[in-house]
Amino acid sequence: MRRWITLMILSCCVALSIILLLRDRGQDFEAMARTGAIQEDAPIKASVDVLIQATPEKVWAVLTRVDDWPRWQPKISHAEMSGLLERGTSFTWGGGGVKIKSRFALVEPEARIGWTGTSMNAHAIHQWRLESVAGGKTHVHVDESMSGFPIMLFYSSKELQESDQFWLDRLKQEAER
Repeated sequence: MRRWITLMILSCCVALSIILLLRDRGQDFEAMARTGAIQEDAPIKASVDVLIQATPEKVWAVLTRVDDWPRWQPKISHAEMSGLLERGTSFTWGGGGVKIKSRFALVEPEARIGWTGTSMNAHAIHQWRLESVAGGKTHVHVDESMSGFPIMLFYSSKELQESDQFWLDRLKQEAER
């Protein structure tokens, strides 16, 4: 009986893996990201925002200097951009033993930036909006989606929300220096 239950659980996991792999293959993550959207039907999503006591110009400068991310974002151990900040430029980054390959899909200086990322069969879309607020402040809003197997087994929307909020808190701290 125990062997049968184990076999059924393994069979279900394999079937779920195949379904998720095939489902994501039809998605055009770059096209979604170019429009400022995330994957709305993704199993992992987050939405966070923060008010920063700095101008959009300063926030943009901190956010878009990819090579500097490890200096102010302690969860990122390495980051390297291979070109100018424009749509289509690739960059790699990561931490904790995870390497992420990303590409800018949307670049509207001091207003919006979006990129896609892949790592270990996971796909992410990360969208940032910067809005000028009276008094030289900036409201930053972030939406992110993640999909792919096995990420959905080991990571949740709550964890992504916490991670994105941590990122925003560090961006705020750095931009307000």
